[in-house]
Amino acid sequence: MAMAAIPFRPYTGVIDTSSKRYQAAKAMLDEGKMRKSEAQSESETQLEKLRMLLRMLGKDTSSVDELLKLYEGDEEMAIRNLMGQLDEDGDRINCYGVAGMDITGKDPATIQKLIDIPEAARQDMFDTTLQEYIRFNGMGSGESDRTAVFTRYQLSVEKSERLTGTWTLEQYERCYERAFYNIVKAAAPDWKPGQRFDPSILDGVTRQSVEQQIVPSDGRTLTLTSGDAIDVRA
Repeated sequence: MAMAAIPFRPYTGVIDTSSKRYQAAKAMLDEGKMRKSEAQSESETQLEKLRMLLRMLGKDTSSVDELLKLYEGDEEMAIRNLMGQLDEDGDRINCYGVAGMDITGKDPATIQKLIDIPEAARQDMFDTTLQEYIRFNGMGSGESDRTAVFTRYQLSVEKSERLTGTWTLEQYERCYERAFYNIVKAAAPDWKPGQRFDPSILDGVTRQSVEQQIVPSDGRTLTLTSGDAIDVRA
């Protein structure tokens, strides 16, 4: 079963205007105000004119006042909503509760490189990939548990390592998948991904036996020594 996203909730603590979380949220709010669409600005202008006209005529302006509140908003609530999406360092938290995964403005070369991945995380990925390769007949699925594997890994390491580590762990995942494909194809040459196969073909396959075939290729990707390169540039 695919991992469910965690709904964002407003920050409920005491607002410290000197904190990194607050300052990042305030910058996001100010940027949003600067980007306000011309259509929205025009609507506000027209509502202001309508409110002035109603006042001149001695009419009730409450309905227009309520509409303008939608544009003006409650700044403290807006700040709290944004702070709920940030950690204490002002870094964005993704929909799975992990900070440090925002790639906005980052050079791909600083992310797409190989680092050491703990054995426990590689085993977690291997086990999940093997189970799902059998379950989905060698095809991907929206019901995959891979997101949970990545999230467990990300929360187990320093925030500064999460993007590069996730890239590397994904390289292992793709090598595991290619190794399973090679093994099934060798046992059943006419098999194609999506078709059922005898899962016993993969009995006895271990992470260690697959990783003996994995080598770095160009500093950013992993390759099987059988020649099946795994590249995820796209």
